[in-house]
Amino acid sequence: MAQVCQEHLTAISELHRDLAGVAGLLAHTAPGVSDHNNGMSEKIRHCLTAVDGYLRVQVGEITDPACCEERQALVEVLGSGMLAALVGCLGALDFEAQKDAARLFSALLRLGAPIGMDAQIAAYVECNPEVVETLLEGLAMPDLALHCSQMLISCTKSAELAAALLREGAASKLIELVQHQNFDIASEAYSVLRGLLLSHKASTAKFVEANFDDFFGSFHTLLVLPRYVTQRQALKLLGMMLLDRSFKEVMFQYVKNERFLQIHMNLFRHNSKAMQIAAFHIFKVFAVMPQKPRRVQQILFRNKDKLLCLLDSFQSLGEQDAGLANDLQMTVRSLTQLEAPTRSPSACTP
Repeated sequence: MAQVCQEHLTAISELHRDLAGVAGLLAHTAPGVSDHNNGMSEKIRHCLTAVDGYLRVQVGEITDPACCEERQALVEVLGSGMLAALVGCLGALDFEAQKDAARLFSALLRLGAPIGMDAQIAAYVECNPEVVETLLEGLAMPDLALHCSQMLISCTKSAELAAALLREGAASKLIELVQHQNFDIASEAYSVLRGLLLSHKASTAKFVEANFDDFFGSFHTLLVLPRYVTQRQALKLLGMMLLDRSFKEVMFQYVKNERFLQIHMNLFRHNSKAMQIAAFHIFKVFAVMPQKPRRVQQILFRNKDKLLCLLDSFQSLGEQDAGLANDLQMTVRSLTQLEAPTRSPSACTP
């Protein structure tokens, strides 16, 4: 095993040297322009394939979290700056080499969990912010979006790395990219955002609680964007968060905000019945919440007749969906029983 490990470390050293050479070409040569650049991509592709194959076998064979060979290999990777180099040189490689680089990046991250080095990898990423910055910049480029998306999704599978991405402001940048005019870029950004917010719900919930106004100030731009697919995706993602027990405290804080209620009531005006139903699944939480803030109760009471009429139009859909039928019944009952908010003592003072 020691000999195999030494061969692996040698391969890592050679690979890092090659990556540094390719990264240097970025300042002088556009990707795919020169024969020298193409030759470098070919060389790196072979090296990546060899190291990637080794790592994939090792991940399947690890039985001891303290296994020295794998830990030594990953320490060497982090110490050499290979993760940053893989990301930095991505734009200078041809498509096949980009695929290999993305696979190796993911394999290195997968290796961290079985040998207990997730925290070290997360610390490395936070100490080298250019890793996340470059991946997010690459996500906005049509030629790199797919590979950068795969690499970012690999990051979200680690609780420590996902938390680091949130602290580095990745969520707000991804929300911007979900609004990109290029459909492929917007779709890849949504996939990463979904993984970032839902892969480790407890830690995400704490982040959202601590950054409530900033997070939803950014996220709600997706709900008011006049783009059907983006709005549907955002509503679905928001529903998966608010209706999950891990986000209970976030949900309680969310439904106290009358501006948020108005956003979802405005979505009821959409000409798509599917969009209206998606908005309903958020709206119902406002309606059935027992202790409503005065402004929320006032808005609901003032619009009660219109809302009941709209919900009645959903009844035919409920006949085919038992869950929807139960939610409609509960929401209609809550609205029907809703009374005008009592006037505050200060309002009664002459």
